[in-house]
Amino acid sequence: MAEEEVAAEVEAVMAMYSDDCKVVEIYPPHLLIHLKPRTADVSSQQFVEAIIAMRAGPKYPEEPPHISIVDSKGLDDLRKNHLISSVRNKAFELASCFMLVALCEEAVDRLSSMNHPDGNCPLCLYPLVDEDAGSNSLPFMKLMSCFHCFHCDCIIRWWNWLKMQNDTNLSTASTSCRDIRDKQGMHKMMEESMGKCPVCRKVFLAKDIEHVLNLVGTHTQLVSYLYRFFKIFSRWYLCNFLKYVYACLVILIVEG
Repeated sequence: MAEEEVAAEVEAVMAMYSDDCKVVEIYPPHLLIHLKPRTADVSSQQFVEAIIAMRAGPKYPEEPPHISIVDSKGLDDLRKNHLISSVRNKAFELASCFMLVALCEEAVDRLSSMNHPDGNCPLCLYPLVDEDAGSNSLPFMKLMSCFHCFHCDCIIRWWNWLKMQNDTNLSTASTSCRDIRDKQGMHKMMEESMGKCPVCRKVFLAKDIEHVLNLVGTHTQLVSYLYRFFKIFSRWYLCNFLKYVYACLVILIVEG
């Protein structure tokens, strides 16, 4: 009877998470579940996700399942530990109950509360989001392959350096490898594997770079426009201020 109830619970988890749930074993239940925060429907608002493993023994549900993180994006060690601790505490609260669905929901709740960029930009080591700066905080972006976040200005400098390195390697390869005559094939290889994240070394693809360049290009153009505006405004203000001072001096001399 217990086995049938566990099987029904596993089916409920599969119904909720569909392709994001992989059943390794039905009884005792062993599941791998790809969990995302509740705002994950909008990719620009997703900064974390995790694959959670739940593996129960033959005494489940009297004994809670073992819970671990198989893989994750956007979570440092501190937030991983917080996520696992929360789910494990929930499991002990629900001891002797069928709990797989409730544990998944607990993990989703914790991921939703963590769904924001955290810490410093890995390249400049300044905070990603400066709360004191408010709306003047530097814009940031994330690599889609790993969810690591960077300031836009930092990533464009790193990206320019990376492109320079790739161009140098491409030139060296085309000189030394006489058998490779088709440069278009080499460019295709570069597009399929552009580089590696400077934090986790995970390979990112061309679509990641397009995402980065779009954000950086918009920001760079905005900064350029603002710089020109303030430069023109400063000259105009200085010119009018000098005219005002000159007029005051003339009046003083005449009246004196």
